[in-house]
Amino acid sequence: MARSAHRSTAAPGAVESTPVEVTVRGEVPEEAAAYAVRKVESVLEATRARALYAHVVVVVSENPAQDQPVRVEVGLDVDGVPVRAVVSGHDAFEAADLMKDRLRRRLVRLRDRERTRHRWTGEASEHEWRHGDQPRRPEPHFPRPVEERTVVRRKTFALVPLTAEEAAYEMDVLDHDFYLYTDRETGRDAVIVRSGVRDGVDLEPLNLEPPTLSEAAARERLDAGGEPFVFYLDPETGRGRVMYWRYDGHYGLISAE
Repeated sequence: MARSAHRSTAAPGAVESTPVEVTVRGEVPEEAAAYAVRKVESVLEATRARALYAHVVVVVSENPAQDQPVRVEVGLDVDGVPVRAVVSGHDAFEAADLMKDRLRRRLVRLRDRERTRHRWTGEASEHEWRHGDQPRRPEPHFPRPVEERTVVRRKTFALVPLTAEEAAYEMDVLDHDFYLYTDRETGRDAVIVRSGVRDGVDLEPLNLEPPTLSEAAARERLDAGGEPFVFYLDPETGRGRVMYWRYDGHYGLISAE
């Protein structure tokens, strides 16, 4: 069961901070949820990020055998730019500490990008992403029986033409394992993948000709293939789609508009 609330731990008389919304799913102690909120607030204060919105989700897995059963996800709107950090931990306090470090790095990179006004046109600064950064460990999904699985999240985006390195930067700020975009050179929908998903450490284009599949066929391929996602083309529109595993054992679907 999920529950949501708005929390703020700012001291009386302090400069007004961004209210942090928190959602918990599973057996999450109230003090652990408050601890995660304080970590987000401390990062926003330290980086002076102007967040218009902040949301923390703390989830305890249904799978008792999972090595790191607690998942903490933070989503921010920083002057219209989405920033995200996702981590897993052995308990909610450990996950919140890991989230703090990951979120801080993403905000520093975003600040550097805005400050220099370049996107992969020059050398990376000290804090910017570069090939070889340690990726987030891929999250195991809950082993939900196939007959119970369904697409529980659908998103449709108008894709922006990008180079592969620009797409890699956007993926890193959003803390995703893949990123659907339109390749600036070819004009085709493409995917860049965090190759840590495939036992590497770099971010690289997924240089495959995507198959044209129905949604049902994409689900079958995802179930059978053992991969974290399937990149394919919609048979009606010819546009790119990515069907992926969610942490809860259901599917998510991202489509190009």
